[in-house]
Amino acid sequence: MDMAGAVRAAIATHPSVRGAGEQVGQANAEVDAARAGYKPQITGGIENQINSYRNTSYDSRNVYTARLTGSQLVYDFGKVAGGVRKAESGVRAREAQVEQATDEVALNTAQAWVDAHLQQLLVQISREQLSAVMSITALVTERVAKGATSRSDMEQAHSRVEAMRSQLLGAEAEALRASLTLMHLTGRTAPVAITGDIPAELQSAACRDGAEADTPAVRAASARRDEARADLDVARAQRYPTVTLDGSVGQALTNGSRLYGEYRTTGQIGLNLSMPFYQGGRVQAQERGAIHQLRAYEDAVRQARLETAQGFADARAQFDGWAQREPVLQTRVASIDATRDLYRQQYLQLGTRSLLDLLNAEQEYHSARIDQAQGIHMQYRLAVQCLYFSDRMRSTFRLDEARPVYGPTMSGGRGR
Repeated sequence: MDMAGAVRAAIATHPSVRGAGEQVGQANAEVDAARAGYKPQITGGIENQINSYRNTSYDSRNVYTARLTGSQLVYDFGKVAGGVRKAESGVRAREAQVEQATDEVALNTAQAWVDAHLQQLLVQISREQLSAVMSITALVTERVAKGATSRSDMEQAHSRVEAMRSQLLGAEAEALRASLTLMHLTGRTAPVAITGDIPAELQSAACRDGAEADTPAVRAASARRDEARADLDVARAQRYPTVTLDGSVGQALTNGSRLYGEYRTTGQIGLNLSMPFYQGGRVQAQERGAIHQLRAYEDAVRQARLETAQGFADARAQFDGWAQREPVLQTRVASIDATRDLYRQQYLQLGTRSLLDLLNAEQEYHSARIDQAQGIHMQYRLAVQCLYFSDRMRSTFRLDEARPVYGPTMSGGRGR
C-alpha cells in the first residue's frame, strides 16, 4: 500500500471521521427545526373540566371539548431568524470539524507510513551491516587458520556478529510495530506492507507556502463565533414583542358540554401580541452572557490562527534545519565509507590496523547511514506537518473523494 492509498483507506474507515460526519447530519436537522418556527404551529387535544357544582352555563358538571389550536408567526423582531442563523453556523462548524478530523487522521496515517518506510530501510541497513561483519569474521577465521592472527580476534568478530543479529531483530520488531500501526489506522486486519516511494509532494516545496492558511480549526472557531453572534441577536430580540395570528376551533363532545344557545362547534381567530415586562432580569442576564460568549469566541478565532501560524513556522524551521544537515550527513557517510575501505586494506595487507579498528569503522559507517536515513525521513514527517498546518492535506491526497457518506447538507444534497 502506497502512502496515498493508506491515507485514503484511513479516511474511509476511521470512526472519528464518520462520527464527525454524523454530527453534520444532526446540525442540518437542527436547521430544519429552527426554520420550522416560520411555519404554522398546530396543536390539538381533548379538554375535560370537572366542576364541584353544576355550572349555570353548562348542563353538566363534566365538560368535554375537543380543541384544535393554530398559531402563525407574523413578526418577532428576529427571534426565529437568529435561531436559524445559529443553526446554520452550527452546520458550518461541524463541517469544519469533519475536515479537521480528516486532516488529523491523514496526518497520523501519513506519518505512520513514513515511519514504516524508515523502519523498512533500517532493517535493510541492519542486514547489510550483519552481512559486512560476517564477511569480516570469515576473513578473520581464515587468518586464524593460517596463523596470521590470534584466536581472540575471531572471538571478538563472532561477538560482534551476535550483536548485529540482535540489532537486526530489534529493527525487524520496530518494522512490525510500524506495520501494525498502519493496520489499525487503515482498518485492516493484517499488518500492512508498504509499497512505492515517498510522494513528490513531500519535498522542499511542502514547507514553502501556507503560513496564513485558513485551516479547519480556524473555520470551526469562526463558525462558533457566528453562533455566538446569533445568540446575542436572539437575546436582544427577547426585549421586543412577538406578534402571532392565533386561532382555535372547539367541538363540544356532549350536549352538556356547551353553553346555552351555543353551537357545538365554536371558533375564534385574532392577532396576539406578547412581550416580557418583567422576568427577574433574565433577559438582560442572557444578553450579557451572549456578549461575553461572543468575545470568548472572537479570542478563540485569534487563538486558532496563532496556533496554526506557530505550528507551520515550527515545522518549517525544523524542516530547513534538517535540510541543511542532509549534505553534511551525506558527506560523512561517503568519508567513513572511504575510511573503512582503507582500514580493510591496512588490516589485510599492511597489518597496521587492528581488527577492532576494522569493526569500529564498519559500525560507524552503518551508524552514519542510519543517521542519514533518520534525517531524511524526519524531513518527510515535517513536510507532512507543513501540509497539515497549511490546509493542503485534503487536496494533496484527494481526500474529499475518500470520505464516507453522511447525512444531508444545508443545500439539501444527499451527502458527501
